[in-house]
Formats: sequence, C-alpha cells, structure tokens
Amino acid sequence: MIKTALIITLSASLASAWFVPTFSWGGDNDDFTNVDKNFVRDNNRSVVINEKTSKMYYDGPSSNNMHFFAAWDYCQKMDFAGYSDWRVISKNEARDLLENSRRTITVKHAFKNVQEAIYWTSTEDNFEQAWYIDFDLGRYSTKKQTYKYKAICVRDMK
Repeated sequence: MIKTALIITLSASLASAWFVPTFSWGGDNDDFTNVDKNFVRDNNRSVVINEKTSKMYYDGPSSNNMHFFAAWDYCQKMDFAGYSDWRVISKNEARDLLENSRRTITVKHAFKNVQEAIYWTSTEDNFEQAWYIDFDLGRYSTKKQTYKYKAICVRDMK
C-alpha cells in the first residue's frame, strides 16, 4: 500500500516536472491583444518604447550570434535613430519583456524583429558567466561568456 502511494506520488511529480509551456509572441496570428500597453512600437524608427520605464529598444534586423563582450561592443558602437547611447539589455529589463504564467509564456511587447532565440543580458554572474534570456523557452539563466547569443540593445530616454 505504501509502495503504491509512493509510486503514484513520484509519477505525478515527474509528470509535472516535464511540463512544457506553450509560447506565443503577443498573441496568435499577430493578434497583439496580450501585449503590455506600455510597450509601443514606432515603425518609422524601428524601435519599441516602454512608456512606463522610458526605455527605447532597438527593433531593427536582429543581431548575429556573438560572445558576451562582442554583444557589449555591438550595442555601444550602435548609432541608430539619432542616438549613440545604446547598451545591452539588463537581466531585469529582459525579464520585464516576458509574461510568465503556468500554461502560457507570452512575450509582452510590440517587437517585430526579436526572434525566438537566446539573447545576452549585460548582467554578469560568477566565474566568467553572464545572464541570458531565452525567448524560445521563456526562461533566463547563466552561461559562460564565450557562448554565442544575440543581443537586444536599449537606451534610457531620460
């Protein structure tokens, strides 16, 4: 009896551990009704503005995959939309782009060029690692800075 209860409990635990959420980019079929209304896309300049935090995100063609320090250089050397004060998105800024719930992970922004890929953040961690955000699986974690991921560039508007 105890063995049966233990097996059922372990089976249920394993089943929930293998839960894979669905993923959508603002909504199905480009229906952006789930998009956070603070994120506004400026199609003329290919940027997305978070009106709540006064951040401007580059949303032109996506960057190539590059190691951590190359991502820093990429954003810092960017001269786009009349601004040259771009930087790599931070861990908290990247996390703010995801809306996590139990059954659905939704990217809650108005980006058109951000891909279901992995992007570096500017936030470093211990042992030559840095934080990344995975827009494919809706998660963030750390990897060695020698891995090659994309970059999202952002600037403060104030």
